[in-house]
Amino acid sequence: MKSDGLVISDRLLRSWLRCPRKAWQDLHGDPTQRAWHPQRAIQLGQEQRCLSRYGARHGLAMGRGATEAFRGAAAIQGLRLLARKERLQLRGRAPLLLRRDAESRLGPWSYVPLLVRTGRFINREQRLCLAFLGRLLQEFQGQYPPHGLILSTGGDCQQVSLDPLQPQLDELLAEMALGLSQPHPPDLIAERKRCAVCCWRRPCNAHAAASGHLGDVSGVGAGRRRQLIRLQIHTIAELARSDPLWLGQALAREGRPSQADHHNALATALVLQARSQQSQRVQRCPGGASSLRNSLTTRLHQAPGVLFYDIEADPDARENYLHGFLVWPRPDPGAPLNLTVGPTDASPQHQPVLCLPCQGDDCCWRRIHGLLSRFPGWPLLHYGETERVELLRLAHRAGASPASREDIQQRLIDVHQLVRQQWVLPLSSYGLKSVATWLGFRWRQPNAEGARAVLWWRHWRRHGHGHDLQRILEYNHDDCQATRVVAAWLLAQEQSL
Repeated sequence: MKSDGLVISDRLLRSWLRCPRKAWQDLHGDPTQRAWHPQRAIQLGQEQRCLSRYGARHGLAMGRGATEAFRGAAAIQGLRLLARKERLQLRGRAPLLLRRDAESRLGPWSYVPLLVRTGRFINREQRLCLAFLGRLLQEFQGQYPPHGLILSTGGDCQQVSLDPLQPQLDELLAEMALGLSQPHPPDLIAERKRCAVCCWRRPCNAHAAASGHLGDVSGVGAGRRRQLIRLQIHTIAELARSDPLWLGQALAREGRPSQADHHNALATALVLQARSQQSQRVQRCPGGASSLRNSLTTRLHQAPGVLFYDIEADPDARENYLHGFLVWPRPDPGAPLNLTVGPTDASPQHQPVLCLPCQGDDCCWRRIHGLLSRFPGWPLLHYGETERVELLRLAHRAGASPASREDIQQRLIDVHQLVRQQWVLPLSSYGLKSVATWLGFRWRQPNAEGARAVLWWRHWRRHGHGHDLQRILEYNHDDCQATRVVAAWLLAQEQSL
């Protein structure tokens, strides 16, 4: 592969900044190994909404195409730009160009680029992508823009000086030209959590498993992986063979010796996790059996039933649009609560509470509180801290009484926390999808995930198609059922003690 005539687009540049291996596969990978992920569609939809609101707020008529730029339109949307740098071809799409009073080959005006960001802060990727668009714009209008703009989803616009970014951009383009011309892809990134939203996750996951990549060990991030490599631990197998006592002492020497107990506990957890993944066997956490009995069985012993609870949210819009409850009654007051076999008199009921933003917190809370009041004393089993945090936050915003908030606090049981406290599973992730799938549960929607639910929600809000809402309800129902499956497994493990 030669770098002559290599085309670097703004999208390829973003891929490289996030993961050089992804950019290489975007260019050279086998298309049949590519798996679509909704994250890109969500981002583009968010970008379009932000730009539309920005244009309406400033009274901008959004022009399109180079002809509008030569006419001096106040704003140009989605203009595709081309440039050359030595043997590289550069191309990209500018989300929005804003006119300024400065002479250029277009006339007595020129343009500056604008990008939309979804995070709280401007990061290196956004700055360099803005500088890249400035380079393309220079080729088009004959003048390099002195600054660019970055628009937040909340409507705030920040100015970024582009001149200081030019050396970094040149270095980045040279690095990309060299890396993308290699016959083999770059190494996997250390922070493997990013791979969850990548279209190349399948081949990379297979490569990580075959090579024993430390990033696949639950609890090992980029920093911890670098620390282990400094200690001559390069693979999961080497970590599994390590002596926890030696590793704890070594971590203490690299960190704070005063926190020896913390480092010893961390070393034990990492080695146990690696051994579980290496052997594909479940292991019990040291000292975890008694707390499991006290925290789960005791609380369910006298309960007339259980509510499995799961929230669907749009994090960008900060909306919890669906609170789903799976009603699981005890069939016989004198019989043990069985979470594996459903009630004989009726199938478990899924009780979804759809919360539209226009309804407000008070209305949403009244409906949820009314549902919970029908099942007094029933524990609320959920997976992860989101449900606890958001339900209590909603109750507080809606002005619920202290007694109501305390009742909910006492009823909530985090199944994910119990799993992490008591068991070491042969999995790289302890998320609900990973654990429930390992236990044999299957979602009805293929490739079900939260990002797809967000996409369905936004489609339903915009177009009102009933099948999108039905998909969301089915997905939430399955999430509740998956939580039940994991809770049933926990109870079964305790009964075997």
